[in-house]
Amino acid sequence: MAVMASHNPRNLRDKYQGWIGKKVTVGLTTFHYLSGIWTAIEDYDAIFSIGGTPTRIAMDEIDSVAEAPAAQAEYFK
Repeated sequence: MAVMASHNPRNLRDKYQGWIGKKVTVGLTTFHYLSGIWTAIEDYDAIFSIGGTPTRIAMDEIDSVAEAPAAQAEYFK
């Protein structure tokens, strides 16, 4: 795991803690998007459940987060 000097895991955890357990749509800095349940934060990574499959994303790649409608399909593209 690469350590990101510009981000403290505690600050990132505090910033995103309110999204855990919610269905979200997340825009990434890599021009990808995902929709799924935000299940956890571990070190510098956000863990999402997308269609029941755990997906790990570096929190430094998160550009935007919004609550997703319950009927929204879960995806990573």
